[in-house]
Amino acid sequence: MPKKWNLQDIRPAGTTITPTRMTPVRQLQGDIVNHNPRTVQQKETVLDSDLETIDIIDGNASKRKRVIVTTIISLLIIGLGYIVNIFLSGADVVIHPKTKEISMQSEITTYREPQPNQLSFEILTLEATSEKQVKASGKETVSEHAHGKIFVYNTKNTSPQRLITNTRFEDGEGHIFRIKDSINVPGATSDGKGGFIPGKISADVYADEPGDQFNIKPSRFTLPGLKGSDQFENVYAESTSDFSGGFSGEKYIINDAELQTALQQLHLELRDTLLAQYKEKIPAGFVLYESTISFVYNSLPSTNYGDSLATIKERAVLQVPIFKEDEFSHFIASQAIPDYTDEPIHILDPHTLTVAYTDQSVLQTDISQSPTLNFTITGNTKLIWDFDAEKLKSELSGISKNEATTVFANYRSIDNGKSEVRPFWSTKFPSNTKEISVTTVIE
Repeated sequence: MPKKWNLQDIRPAGTTITPTRMTPVRQLQGDIVNHNPRTVQQKETVLDSDLETIDIIDGNASKRKRVIVTTIISLLIIGLGYIVNIFLSGADVVIHPKTKEISMQSEITTYREPQPNQLSFEILTLEATSEKQVKASGKETVSEHAHGKIFVYNTKNTSPQRLITNTRFEDGEGHIFRIKDSINVPGATSDGKGGFIPGKISADVYADEPGDQFNIKPSRFTLPGLKGSDQFENVYAESTSDFSGGFSGEKYIINDAELQTALQQLHLELRDTLLAQYKEKIPAGFVLYESTISFVYNSLPSTNYGDSLATIKERAVLQVPIFKEDEFSHFIASQAIPDYTDEPIHILDPHTLTVAYTDQSVLQTDISQSPTLNFTITGNTKLIWDFDAEKLKSELSGISKNEATTVFANYRSIDNGKSEVRPFWSTKFPSNTKEISVTTVIE
């Protein structure tokens, strides 16, 4: 606020102003006449409130105020720009990858143990059991041998190993099984690194004695007939699924027509149960085709249920080959694109292809022991080339906006790309790759 000054304060230095009361005067013809010049004038008191005030403005203070206001506004503008740069800075990159439409109509062979350029498969297996009561007409004594399938290996001997009919195989619990037919186990082959690739062959075996104690889980087997020879350690066998069918005792006699009706009902129930479960069991990164699902049913020993009823039990096994998505995509690309060079690639939607067994009877067989599976693949689909998004961000970070086109051109898997940098006045991509977002757009 401007300082208030009284008129009495405005005077030459050292001068005192004394308010006085003046004697009356008369004005005669424009002249002032003092009738008694020697008369002492009587003093008259003048109050401060009778005096007029004058506002005096300090010019330097006003100038300082303008400077302060201007500085504050400038700092606000700079701060706002800094905040915008921190919270709104970034870059959006839109990539259109290389794509190709293909048409497939091929027969292929897949392998449990593939060589280079061969497509591998694994087996997804699910099991379920159910039971049903049916009318029984009596009992009978039954003796049945468990059975299963094994893989026999020849690990070091490069010569084939012949095994005659009824050759014995023994698991770690002392259960003895025999092969039904003679086999020749292929010799081992060199792996080129000083080691061996075992020779391998499958064989059907049956238990040496009847009884459910031979219904064993997957196991490893030795050959008692080779004990004492070098081949005892080099030749062995393994099973990959349960053995079944072993039984010794009484079974209920059930009318065949009634039994078949009950079995059909059980099989349908078990099938629906397993089909409702398999999608949740698919491992991440794998693809399967419902058209290749096979079912195997095994009858379990029936049990008593009252005086005239028997409980029949069935076990269903769902088996379906599954393929690693990246391997499957590479294999399809190699089949459909003559000049494909094993670049990273994936199928936009694998299920636009139809995959089926070349021999449809496989759908009713146990495929868990199959070393190979044959399929037909038909249909149209789209292949998408893959690129390393993190590598792309790293190459874009800190460079000029104008250089982005050159970076995109260095990727064979990118058809074209576009970018936008924030804030709009920025001429470079952010140095922090986390501020760069990459979006893939497929036409």
